[in-house]
Amino acid sequence: MLEFENAIAAAEQDMGCKGIGTLGEKSLHLALKYYFAPDPDTHERQVGGFVADAVTETGIIEVQTRGLSRLKPKLDAFLPICPVTVVHPVITDKLLLRVDENGELLSQRKSPKHETVYSAMREIYTLRDYLEHPHFSLCICELKLAEYSVQHSRSRREKLDRVPLALCGERRLETPADYAALLPDALAEPFTVPETADLLHTTELSARLFLNLLHRMGIVAEAGRNGRLKCWKRTGFCDIRR
Repeated sequence: MLEFENAIAAAEQDMGCKGIGTLGEKSLHLALKYYFAPDPDTHERQVGGFVADAVTETGIIEVQTRGLSRLKPKLDAFLPICPVTVVHPVITDKLLLRVDENGELLSQRKSPKHETVYSAMREIYTLRDYLEHPHFSLCICELKLAEYSVQHSRSRREKLDRVPLALCGERRLETPADYAALLPDALAEPFTVPETADLLHTTELSARLFLNLLHRMGIVAEAGRNGRLKCWKRTGFCDIRR
């Protein structure tokens, strides 16, 4: 995607990168900011007593690569004023690279971990009180990236940077209907957390939080128990609230 490649290049120029070993810890954050707000004049603007990542014609852009709960004070200040898009990456493919203190490559391997929107539910759930706000929008960006670490000694390794390589997809979550669309049709009713986790290829904790979010939005309802396990069913949800 040319737009994302341009954003990566703009981020590298902004950081003044000269090669591996000179990178900071903000490549991923900065590239996403340039992708959603290409004009640097919109970056780092004061709004409501806080500094927003970007303020564009369509509203505020906040990039949060980790710890979505940290955004709560900003959201409390921003949402009454204008629309806010929170950008959060999930890493579908990760290349792990280890370099020495001179930037020479020592090793590289692919990480066995693959994140999805479902594995991000632990973070998304922390913003549950904001998800249905009419000014709130969440954009999940599926990315490939390279994670660099520097080997200082045999026993000491330091994470250096996470550098985005490609944007694989975007998923906008703006209304309850968008969250309802995440529940696959293949999930037979009634369903339990373990069955949901198995179908979504995620952990039971992530599946439980996902179903709890859907319950808050009226998309699923409790349907008795199967032994010790709570069962769920769809409610025939239709997004008529917006």
